[in-house]
Amino acid sequence: MTDYVWTRRDDESDPAWRAFKLYLDAGSQRSIRKVADREKKSHQLIAGWSSQHEWVERCRAFDRHLQEAQTDGLVNQMAETRDKNLALMDKLREHLSRRLDTFIRLDQDPSVRWTQALMAMAKVEANSLVLGAQDKTSDSVARVEQLVARLEQEMDAP
Repeated sequence: MTDYVWTRRDDESDPAWRAFKLYLDAGSQRSIRKVADREKKSHQLIAGWSSQHEWVERCRAFDRHLQEAQTDGLVNQMAETRDKNLALMDKLREHLSRRLDTFIRLDQDPSVRWTQALMAMAKVEANSLVLGAQDKTSDSVARVEQLVARLEQEMDAP
């Protein structure tokens, strides 16, 4: 037997197991009456199986497991997004710092594009810290990358 209480028990007959699976799979619409009707069995028989094999407790454990798995997945996804955004922030900071050093060495003022890139980078960084909507963060990253590319072209132009 596995560690999960919602798996088939050794003493659970094929019909009882099939009925439990129907009950389990019904989610928030679980009902002994619905299982009895679907399996064409008496309500008393299904209720007996439910009591004998602890359907309610097993379903609660299953529901908790699903909720925890979903939460864990979201936490992992958010952590991955944060790590990617922080790595991008480091890369952009380094790039913009090098470009600013070039402006200073040439005794020039930073271009409007440089300023736009810096502002966009700050917005992306704020999004990554707040871990807001990933679509917005991805859009911001793309805008920053476009601005940096324009900045590089501008710097390379005579």
